[in-house]
Amino acid sequence: MMEQSELRELEATCIQEERAQCIAACPIHVDVKSMMACIAKGDIKGARKILDRTMPFPEILGRTCDQPCLESCVRSNAGGSLCIGSIERFCIENSTEAIKPPKLPAKDGKIAIIGCGLSSMTAALDLARKGRNSTIFTGDSFPGGPLNNLPESILPAETLTKAVGLLESLGVVLDRDKNIDANEFKSIVNDFDAVIIELDFRGIEDFSIDIDKIDEVTLQIEDKIFATGQKLSDRFSPMKQAASGRRACSSVDRFLQNASLTSLREKEGPYKTRLYTSTEGVEDIIPVLPSASIYTEEEAKKEASRCLLCECMECVKHCEFLQYYKEYPKRYVRKIYNNQAIVTGTRQSNKMINSCSLCGQCEVVCPNDFSMANVCLDARRYMIGKGHMPPSAHEFALLDMEFSRGEHFSMLKHEQGKDSSEYLFFPGCQLSGSDPAVVEKLYSHLCSTLSGGVGLMLDCCGIPAHWAGRQSDYDAIKAELMEKISGMGSPVIITACATCYDSFSREFPELKTVSIWEILDAEGLPETKSDMPAQTFSISDPCTARHHRGVQDAVRNVAAKLGFKLEEPSNTREMTDCCGFGGLMFNANPDLADKTAKRKADRTENDILAYCAMCRDNLVASGKKTAHLLEYIFPDENQKIDPLERPNPGFSMRQENRSRLKNNLLEKIWKEEPITMPEYSSVKLVISDEVRDLLEKRRILDQDIQKTILACENSGRKLSNPNDEYFLASHRPVRVTYWVEYKPVDGGYEIRNAYSHRMILPEDYND
Repeated sequence: MMEQSELRELEATCIQEERAQCIAACPIHVDVKSMMACIAKGDIKGARKILDRTMPFPEILGRTCDQPCLESCVRSNAGGSLCIGSIERFCIENSTEAIKPPKLPAKDGKIAIIGCGLSSMTAALDLARKGRNSTIFTGDSFPGGPLNNLPESILPAETLTKAVGLLESLGVVLDRDKNIDANEFKSIVNDFDAVIIELDFRGIEDFSIDIDKIDEVTLQIEDKIFATGQKLSDRFSPMKQAASGRRACSSVDRFLQNASLTSLREKEGPYKTRLYTSTEGVEDIIPVLPSASIYTEEEAKKEASRCLLCECMECVKHCEFLQYYKEYPKRYVRKIYNNQAIVTGTRQSNKMINSCSLCGQCEVVCPNDFSMANVCLDARRYMIGKGHMPPSAHEFALLDMEFSRGEHFSMLKHEQGKDSSEYLFFPGCQLSGSDPAVVEKLYSHLCSTLSGGVGLMLDCCGIPAHWAGRQSDYDAIKAELMEKISGMGSPVIITACATCYDSFSREFPELKTVSIWEILDAEGLPETKSDMPAQTFSISDPCTARHHRGVQDAVRNVAAKLGFKLEEPSNTREMTDCCGFGGLMFNANPDLADKTAKRKADRTENDILAYCAMCRDNLVASGKKTAHLLEYIFPDENQKIDPLERPNPGFSMRQENRSRLKNNLLEKIWKEEPITMPEYSSVKLVISDEVRDLLEKRRILDQDIQKTILACENSGRKLSNPNDEYFLASHRPVRVTYWVEYKPVDGGYEIRNAYSHRMILPEDYND
């Protein structure tokens, strides 16, 4: 199970909840993003709440903000930074106080604040809200410092008066027109528990304190004396003044509590956020400037609408799975952790965990290499290990794997007439199921091209067990494959399937594995009688070839040699999408798998050239014209089918094709008897296209129907419909009960409907 420390580490890797650049760069972290969103939709009160929540004196700072965040605005790369200060001013001028900040109960301690500028006022305000008593000592008759010099058009005098009134209403004492010399300073230090002094206070040089030794984090000068504000030589910045006053308040409050002055202060003031926001595809829009001194509402809304509302979401933008569940990795990880922690009750996230294609695209696009694939795969392994994963999640795919590893497909042979193999061709179960004729021709070509003997291994690489999280099953399959390959003398493995190539390369580093595309590129192509299509194709990389640049290049070289005109789709090579087959997504969430295939198909307007059988079949099923490149190299000259028109064979036909491939090879090449087909395979079925689509969606194979009809015809256990000639029969071969509506026709059976369930009916106990 995922440990809490691992959860924290994973959550920290996802940067979606990091602050936007403008917020992190703001000395007091005004939530500019949310404020802009409110203004853009005309919610001025909502925007005012945001300013009230962050700014110590919103009426002052909202009018005088000097925008130290401006350079960090991501919009600066797409038309120009937002006019943040002008928007804040518009908001203040068109709203009244929306939030009255709470005040905590009174605490002990007397604090003296020497100086009456904005930083001192901020420190006094924040201390008052924390329940701390403070006295402002000033030589001036009215607080505000440089703010008093601003013109009325920018900062009305009454605004400053209200601010002073607020301080007094909170109990802050203002000792005005005070002559503070060195002796008076000593007296104040002796009389108060902590002292804050403004750096631009006139006469500070006489106070026997070394302001060059100020701690940058705590603003502590010595013992109980702290600094605030800016030096006279610094450019006056209202936002920095406010931030300094806030920092001084925090330090003094910690000092009076005997708490750490430095702990957890890394994100006080401006800091560099980890949030990444891409401007790729963002239209350049220049700033909307106010037609007068202040924005009109329409001008403010237009300018605020330029805000990119910065977020990362890079993985979500590209991934149909992440969009489907409407979250981002940090939240998914929390859900998965909670799902694993449930002792009793429903594990709501099981389907989500099983719906990831494990394609790894998220890790490629994430600035921090976050892999949802690894998280989901680990979760599947844990759930399987604990027996918390329902068998229905992956059973169909695992049974299909079992078929491919069984007697009707699995086969291992040296090349006819040879007793050793320099190479071993491993076409994989999906290409064999999709286009067995291509596999036959491809093997023949390899035997005629390569010397030293080319053995043949028909089998499944076991990837469905890996994707299902059944690690012990996967390990057993790998061990069995390794034993068989070792028995052949550990020849060079030639794979025709991208998934098999990826699996063998990763799991069997001691073996040399090459892709069929590298062989065809290096050794040459067979002569073909057919002309290649003149149209432009888009090449489709399978997700399992994502990190195999050599294979990607070889495919493109082969296509170029054949004369194909190729274009790259928007997501190609390392960025390629899954077709919906990966990670058994098609098994756990067929609706999402369909959407995922459609998304990949829609990446281009061209017809697609694929080099993965499942990509080809799934893209065809989505309605996209797609051909496998091997179909043009080894065309079916007898049937003369346009590869772009070949339909998706479907689950039943793939198993049929695998069995047919093995028997054809045994008979034609090795002159051996074919494998005897089971009795149920003689049951002839008549299935309309409409019913066929239904069976595909319900993952019901022809053999499931054949077994049911054979069992019920032999037992006579079936119901007849008196209104037509159809029978209804059920059969439970192992764990699933199949129901079939059928009627006899021309030596076979016409199928009207079929469905299945896992419930055990009372009569099932009598079987």
